[in-house]
Amino acid sequence: MPKTDDVLVELKMVFNAFLKSFFPFAFENETYRLVDNYVANPWIRCDICRNYPIQDVSVIISSRGKELHVGNECIDQLTNRKASEWFKKYRTKRENVTNNRKYIDDLDSILTAFRKGELPFNIKKNDVELLLIALERMCNGFTLTSEQQQLIEFYINKSAFI
Repeated sequence: MPKTDDVLVELKMVFNAFLKSFFPFAFENETYRLVDNYVANPWIRCDICRNYPIQDVSVIISSRGKELHVGNECIDQLTNRKASEWFKKYRTKRENVTNNRKYIDDLDSILTAFRKGELPFNIKKNDVELLLIALERMCNGFTLTSEQQQLIEFYINKSAFI
């Protein structure tokens, strides 16, 4: 499995654990739990406050099976947590990992071959450290600096000629 797929699976596990971290909460004399969060397309209306449009949607389900789709303000109030901020950060990280898929997978392959002594070219010791830092940064869902991007592209291009 490519490195990016491993990272995305880990992110999904973190997402699911975050959802499970919410204790059931009360709304209109019923107990609800948070079960999902997604970006609506097309936009929808919040089932609680009726605001429209909402794009970031949290799904809550009552103990009786009633499902509501709610916006950021409502989910933050209901759970008494800033869940909407966490969901936004999660989506940004996932998007960054997906956008950096080629860099992550190619760089992981290069570093794996380097560790095994199977690269037909040398990588400077300092560059290995910088590449590892860049790989970790991308796997954590952050964007690369321009210097990191240039260094990765140099070694990806170098490996492409072999």
